[in-house]
Amino acid sequence: MTTSTESPQRASRWKQALAWAFGLGLLAWLLYRAPMQSAWEAAQATPASIWALTIGGLLVSYGLRAARLQVVLNLDDMHQPPSRWLGLRTDALRVILQHNAAINLLPMRAGELSFPWFAARELNLPVARAVVCLIWMRLQDLVILMGLGLALWPGITWWLRVAGIGLLLGGWHAGWWLLQRLLKNAQSITPHAGGWRAIAAKLQSALLERAHHRPAAWLLTLANWALKLAAGATLLAAISHAPWSTGWGGALGGELAAVLPLQGPAGFGTYEAGVWAGMAALLPAQSPSLGQAVGAALALHLCFLLCAVLAGAVAAGLSHLNRTHQLVDRPGTGPTL
Repeated sequence: MTTSTESPQRASRWKQALAWAFGLGLLAWLLYRAPMQSAWEAAQATPASIWALTIGGLLVSYGLRAARLQVVLNLDDMHQPPSRWLGLRTDALRVILQHNAAINLLPMRAGELSFPWFAARELNLPVARAVVCLIWMRLQDLVILMGLGLALWPGITWWLRVAGIGLLLGGWHAGWWLLQRLLKNAQSITPHAGGWRAIAAKLQSALLERAHHRPAAWLLTLANWALKLAAGATLLAAISHAPWSTGWGGALGGELAAVLPLQGPAGFGTYEAGVWAGMAALLPAQSPSLGQAVGAALALHLCFLLCAVLAGAVAAGLSHLNRTHQLVDRPGTGPTL
């Protein structure tokens, strides 16, 4: 005889299996249609040490993202983790890896919508809190990427760097000050109100959460993007035989293109265009390295994509095992959601 919690759990597993099947099927179709020959030739011509550095940097960046999630949500003050791995909460790491896989597999940025579901399942987080956390982290990502571009883009004069970073910081603080004033003056929004007012109250409380503004959250965001861009630049420069700074420009261009709200399946096309544009801005029109830029971009994109999918699949398996152990330890009860 099945318990009342088994049916929702079975439905959840079916939904997750269907989402994975759809995403993997779409990925297989894209790989079949993609110009794999140029990517394969680029991969064969690249030393194994370069691939190891790129993949190693990417994997460490996953850990930095999980650490940021711990800080932004103040998870250690909410509840203890089921376990830790190298100091990281395994529940936060599972959320990051599964969400990252969903972003890479589903088209039109639809994978972003998976974050509230994963956060509610793994972290017992209210949906409104998860949505605001995601929005906040994406704003942090955008600010850090723009800041890195202004600070490290080759060829910009020092006074333009200083002025650009000053405008970026000033605009951020001015926007945050205005948002605080608007939210604090919204006295009619209370948690006890009904309908949209209750949702607005939760969003207001989450936006004013102090943990969002911890210096550690910003430092971890900076470290994550600096490491991922450096890993990408290393591979792009090795494949295209361009200077490392040009590879950095290409990696930054690809990530900024990925911020766009409209994306093709798995980001194919948009990411490669961003990488090419970033490298083209730093290379002469007839440069042989520019001719290798598209193949290098495709190879890097496939590397990031396959790493994300494999890591997400491992995280999904570990998440299933964790919930199974919870049911065994507490028979007759379902997992806490």
